[in-house]
Amino acid sequence: MPRSPWLLLLLAPAFALGLAGCAAEGAGSAGPAAQAPATGSAGESGTGSNRVGFRVDGQAFAFRTPQVRHVRSRAAEGLVAESFELASGDQSLYARLVLLVPAGQADLTGSYRAVSLDKDAGEAGVGELLLAEETDPARGRRMFPSGAGRIEVEQREGYFTVRFEVTGDGLFREEDAAPVTGEMAFYAPS
Repeated sequence: MPRSPWLLLLLAPAFALGLAGCAAEGAGSAGPAAQAPATGSAGESGTGSNRVGFRVDGQAFAFRTPQVRHVRSRAAEGLVAESFELASGDQSLYARLVLLVPAGQADLTGSYRAVSLDKDAGEAGVGELLLAEETDPARGRRMFPSGAGRIEVEQREGYFTVRFEVTGDGLFREEDAAPVTGEMAFYAPS
């Protein structure tokens, strides 16, 4: 299926920033006083009140970070891409969520169909989740972009809870592989 060049141009800078250090100082989050308290889990790396946890093929990954990068950009006529990026302090774990919503929609609460945005980016109500891990230098970076599944978003006064179950995109992960599941909780005021 042909890739949409405008979408690649839209998402490439955000992806590059995320992998290059979205968790660095000044990456666009609120100060410590405005961050949501979150409870930690065993094996969780990093510090901060924003957290991400996911499970891939029986292996669990989790991290906390004080930083969230939130970008709002025009995706198409009447359509806005809301992008949220979080990364562990050592950049070994990364999560990016992109939701396509009608322009002017402030409340992102809802159920989104998980897609690969380079294939299915023409409508509101879809979202893409990209997870990456590089915790074993011998194995290298593994990327887990969504291809299908569900993304559930709850938003209240800048606090987000995102639960997901997504399948592979057919490029980085087989479409019929076991779903990747998890949860993100972060603070990203408008």
